[in-house]
Amino acid sequence: MEFISPLTQAILLKRYKRFLAEVVINNQEHRVIYCPNIGPMTGCETLGSRVWFSHSSNARRKYQDTWELVEVDGGHLVCVNTHNSNYLILEGIANGVIKELQGFQDVILDPRQMNEHAYDLLLENPDEKEHKACYGQINVVTLGDEIHRGFYPDTPSDRSVQQLKALIHSKEAGHRAVLLYCVQHTGINRLFPADHIDPKYGSTLRQAIIAGVEIFAYRAQISLQEWHIAEQIEVCIPARMICSSRS
Repeated sequence: MEFISPLTQAILLKRYKRFLAEVVINNQEHRVIYCPNIGPMTGCETLGSRVWFSHSSNARRKYQDTWELVEVDGGHLVCVNTHNSNYLILEGIANGVIKELQGFQDVILDPRQMNEHAYDLLLENPDEKEHKACYGQINVVTLGDEIHRGFYPDTPSDRSVQQLKALIHSKEAGHRAVLLYCVQHTGINRLFPADHIDPKYGSTLRQAIIAGVEIFAYRAQISLQEWHIAEQIEVCIPARMICSSRS
């Protein structure tokens, strides 16, 4: 997936109102750009970081520049734009990179609400006699540490907990249920639930695993020209935490 325009490099001065950031270009021009990520962006909003933004030709937009990338500790690139992450996963399925989700006739992003639950992804083979759909949720990972571990979520998230409960419901209804982590941080090699940030999410994730929900994480390869799903990475669920969540 290519960026909508060539990227412009700048230095981050501050992020404010959650959806705006102030940057300086070539130590001269100050500019306010759109931040397409309403989360805390832990580790991605450090003053003085190198950032890159794209430019839209849509004159009706109030802020035509969009923050796309940031360079974090270790020189790793993080794509902070979460608006296109679902399409990135869809591209990974179409290109055969996400091997666990091959062989479906229909792959639908943002399907209609099913049984009072909202999903990011629906995969199905409607012509099969025994029609079993595959319901999926997509979570974007941008939080990493200095020893190449990634964590999700980066803030307490009731929405993410509800997503897990929806997947458990789908599995109990006899369908396939899949949670896909889209890792948009080039320095992450392993992914962990962020129990230190949201223990409720960690507990619910372990319940989902016990229920049979499939968990996968795929890391994006990111350059200043494009980004795409490149490879699967390990999802680590400490066994002692699975036990404690059941006690």
